[in-house]
Amino acid sequence: MSIRRIGKHLVEHRWRVRRIFPPEVLAAIERTIKAGEATHSGQVRFVVEGALDGKPLFRNQSARERALDVFSQLRIWDTAHNNGVLIYLLLADRDVEIV
Repeated sequence: MSIRRIGKHLVEHRWRVRRIFPPEVLAAIERTIKAGEATHSGQVRFVVEGALDGKPLFRNQSARERALDVFSQLRIWDTAHNNGVLIYLLLADRDVEIV
């Protein structure tokens, strides 16, 4: 477990997520996803977390592991054709995962 990584996650604030992804940007992403979903049977979810906190952070959970947890918690896999996709951003680690 890296002290530097813990520090980055502890100082990351929700306001940064809102600054990078203001409501109008999130609305545009949502519209784009809906338009795309109209052309295929899959479900796409877009999730942004500024930082890990608590247990995931101190377990040194990677962005990939966290994305898999979010995928499961949101039941993205539970679609008619089992073809859900998660696009997960973890800003503190500057990481993007697609599950």
